[in-house]
Amino acid sequence: MAIQRCKNGHYYNDSESPNCPYCSGESSIGKTIPLGEDVNGQSTAFDPTELLTDTNHGDIPNTRPVGPTMPPEDGHTTILDPNKNSEIKPVRGWLVVIEGQKLGLDFRIHTGKNTIGRKSSNDICINFDDTVSGERACFVIYDEKNNAFHLMAGESTNNIYVNNEILLIPRRLVDNDIIEIGQTKLIFRSLCNDQFNY
Repeated sequence: MAIQRCKNGHYYNDSESPNCPYCSGESSIGKTIPLGEDVNGQSTAFDPTELLTDTNHGDIPNTRPVGPTMPPEDGHTTILDPNKNSEIKPVRGWLVVIEGQKLGLDFRIHTGKNTIGRKSSNDICINFDDTVSGERACFVIYDEKNNAFHLMAGESTNNIYVNNEILLIPRRLVDNDIIEIGQTKLIFRSLCNDQFNY
């Protein structure tokens, strides 16, 4: 068995295919094989500089594609950054459990509407309290333009309280407000306020 490289730069096993399977359209296109030796018995050890110049090679060290490789439009190999598309959601404040289960557990508040409820689809998931409504029991809203936090009732079948007062209309939150949802009490603390913002 010998690993061959065709004139178009594709590597293939000559004991399985007498000709390049990519160029001849055989079914093994797209598989990868480990590096071996070339026809002269020389090692085909991976040289990282090849990625900068040879767009016919795969971008995974120690493997070569058998079949097509799609070079980037500019003809250069690009290193993919797994964090490139990850979006940073800046923290604007917190809710911290002060009564009920999970004492001390904190939840981050981000810009815009933050849903609170028992199901994992909520931004703030209180899955340890069965008395909390599943979806959108209420909302904590950070208004970036006015640098202000508000609490608004959602679809809860139970009452929501702020400092022991029932929440009937949207209410502006200030530091140390106590929010009661089901059997859980949370204290509100801002990060963005009159003293600090980013």
